Amino acid sequence: MFKPSPRLTVLIGATIPTPLPPDLTSRLLSVRVRENDEERSVFTLTFDAGRSGPLAARDTPVLRAPIEPFARVSVVLTLGALPCVLIDGVVTALELVPGAPSGTAALTVTGEDISYLLDRVEVDAEHPALDDFAQVGEIIRPYAARRILPMITPPKDMDPPLPIERIPTQHGTDLAHLRELAGRHGYVCYAIPAPAPGTSSLYWGPPVRAGAPQPALSVDLGPETNVRSIRFRTDALAPLLVEGDLQDPRTGAHLPLNTVGSLRPPLSSLPLWARHQGDIRRRRRARDSGTGTIGAFARAQTLVDRGADAVIAEGEADGARYATVLRPRALVGVRGAGWSHDGLWYVRQVEHDLTPGSYTQRFTLARDGHGSTVPAVVP
Repeated sequence: MFKPSPRLTVLIGATIPTPLPPDLTSRLLSVRVRENDEERSVFTLTFDAGRSGPLAARDTPVLRAPIEPFARVSVVLTLGALPCVLIDGVVTALELVPGAPSGTAALTVTGEDISYLLDRVEVDAEHPALDDFAQVGEIIRPYAARRILPMITPPKDMDPPLPIERIPTQHGTDLAHLRELAGRHGYVCYAIPAPAPGTSSLYWGPPVRAGAPQPALSVDLGPETNVRSIRFRTDALAPLLVEGDLQDPRTGAHLPLNTVGSLRPPLSSLPLWARHQGDIRRRRRARDSGTGTIGAFARAQTLVDRGADAVIAEGEADGARYATVLRPRALVGVRGAGWSHDGLWYVRQVEHDLTPGSYTQRFTLARDGHGSTVPAVVP
């Protein structure tokens, strides 16, 4: 079967990224992009910084605009006819290694995704009468001028603050506050590069653990194999429960708080937390009295849901044979590893490593136990 060859395009600009000029493109040695479901995505561009000819007598040609600190960068990978923006970010560091008898001069450009712009300035602010969802919209709105658009989902456990009881406050950067608000509801907050280079969406909502899975990662299936290596490990200490009692700040009544397990849609037929609930050693006490019973119950359940992913898969895929771009924060199928580990998985992290003639995708997957929940995985 025909497998399209990857085509890489790098765009850089002070405000609006544009394609690298041909002389800089010819010096690009490698590109590495790491996408993560919890931390900021990062990228590394490595250029040949060698000097030759009269035009390079004064300085290496790569140390000039548009490669400069705080420039906006978009990395676009095209497989077949479909371009995919791997990252929309900002240059945060430059490292030059001059040529030596034993090596080649190189310029390494590193940066972070565009959510960096929300994490620069710490502020002290009040948000009177605004619940968490309204605060998110208020904070993200000004960043539309930087081509960062909101993608937010209202939480189910809304707890509107009464001004006579409490006034929500912010003490930190906008991104830190958004992630704090997300954590209260079991939500996540991260930047997603948009299909158009130089634009992004800021997602604030539940982890994406449903929907159509990405093309399958195939293990030990002869000519259909696209995984070079993979290993699975089970962390029996990951699941936890929260128990205790709360005091309602309005009525003073004491309420019991006891979680029984994860409420996320299961990705395995034998979740570890359900099979060994009596053996779960990590039991945390609830200590959220005075913050509102709705929010306290939600935060307790969030801790339980996050600890449910006790089975981890780490591996490396051949990007050319996989023939698509594996993305984190979504589902993917695994086949050929046996019933215990085949099926659907949540993609936590993907690292794209591109050099001339080579494309490698290193991935980290997670789910709550063993056994497939689907009869077959779509290739």
